[in-house]
Amino acid sequence: MMINQVKYKMSLSRLFIGFVFFSFLVPFSATAFENDVDDWAAPLKSAQSLLAQKKYHEALTGFKEQADLGNGLAQFNVALFYDLGWGIEPIPSTACQWYQKAADNNIPVAMQSLAQCHLAGHGVKKSSKLAYHWFLKAFEQGIADGGCNAGKLLFTNDEGEIDIDYGQRLCLESAQQGSIFAQSQIAKWYFYGQYFPQDYQKAFTWLQAVASAKAPNSAYLLAQFYDQGIGMNIDEKQALYWYETSATGKFQQAYLPTALLYWKAFTQAQEHKENLLAKSYLWTKALSMTSETFADKETADKLLTKILHEIPESWLASLDKKVAKHFSLSDLHSE
Repeated sequence: MMINQVKYKMSLSRLFIGFVFFSFLVPFSATAFENDVDDWAAPLKSAQSLLAQKKYHEALTGFKEQADLGNGLAQFNVALFYDLGWGIEPIPSTACQWYQKAADNNIPVAMQSLAQCHLAGHGVKKSSKLAYHWFLKAFEQGIADGGCNAGKLLFTNDEGEIDIDYGQRLCLESAQQGSIFAQSQIAKWYFYGQYFPQDYQKAFTWLQAVASAKAPNSAYLLAQFYDQGIGMNIDEKQALYWYETSATGKFQQAYLPTALLYWKAFTQAQEHKENLLAKSYLWTKALSMTSETFADKETADKLLTKILHEIPESWLASLDKKVAKHFSLSDLHSE
């Protein structure tokens, strides 16, 4: 399960990079490249226009022509086609080979992706040592996530010495540069006392900075401070807010407490109960569709039975559509 989550997060990260890349052409200053970015960008305008029109085959042909001429931006674009499957079947090994070419041409985002390729062993040598090299190089070139990605490898290095102190430093620098990934990791480590000494106050401080639907695991941890009264009074409204924020980001562990707190609020409310009942159904249904343990499945089924005794049947078709939209990357929280 953890491996799948890591792959999913990596895929989403590269998908986001891809869209940002095509929208803004490359959000880095020219000093981040050894070559002239303008010289690379100009020949790609036609291919980018074709891509915007979803003419994938023609766009890929155009990017490949420039990539074969040594254009680093074109090489990164080609890698994204094979990585994200734009108009073609994804081929991770081929994508990684193109990331290698682009990284060698000093494209920072390609360095980050190449490091992930070395961790997976797709199309390049599987090596945490090489992954560390490229994560660190990406960080030096302005990719904030790269620092903590490199730092994490120093905590469990299977090809060299473990260096907790330097790993901590890299992750803290990464977090201070605005990496949501690093901020989330540090908050989690302080919360559980892993790699950093357990410190709920520091965990809470980092969680407040980063918790959002974009960092659903952090939102879940922040909810527990309010739910369990860690260093504060229990506040179920705040707990529900952060649990639902986490659930909106598809953090599966958050579905159950979100559903239970909405149901509890519904049973205690004297008026304006309709929204509470609807939300109880939405998150319980989401839980029932994703439960991975017998206990969670049983809890979801029992709660759903109670809710169905209260909810008008005429609501169900509309609510089920919202659940389906949630799982196709839409936002239940804003519905």
